[in-house]
Amino acid sequence: MSPPTFPETSSRSIIRIAVVDDHSIMRAVYRSLIDDSPELDMAWSAATLEEARLHIERDDIPDVIILDVTLPDGTGYELLREILHEFPNLPVLMVSAHEEQAYVTQAAEAGARGYLIKDSSPAELMDALETVINGETYFKSVA
Repeated sequence: MSPPTFPETSSRSIIRIAVVDDHSIMRAVYRSLIDDSPELDMAWSAATLEEARLHIERDDIPDVIILDVTLPDGTGYELLREILHEFPNLPVLMVSAHEEQAYVTQAAEAGARGYLIKDSSPAELMDALETVINGETYFKSVA
């Protein structure tokens, strides 16, 4: 498998990624994968909707967001709608342990560019990121 080819974003060659996930282990896994890719940089991470909103309110807008569906203070769908209302072209990749098709459908209807099950391989995550960053969608049918 060839390494992902991420496009240059605006005048810089580094793509800034934000992660919103309430599990610290998942945030560490995402950070490790991002740190292993020279084209990517971890912009910030948040464990709650409120933490993510604070970053966004400070105009710390990344190039892409990895967003968990289930968070302690609400759903990722809520934040997704808020983000896309203000930044309609910002790619958001939803991630979840939920494998039911209804979750994938809801993510697509809310405006996510993709949906990935958390037990996917690191290679599939990187493929999904590359796809949404390149302006395409990444939705696979699930159970």
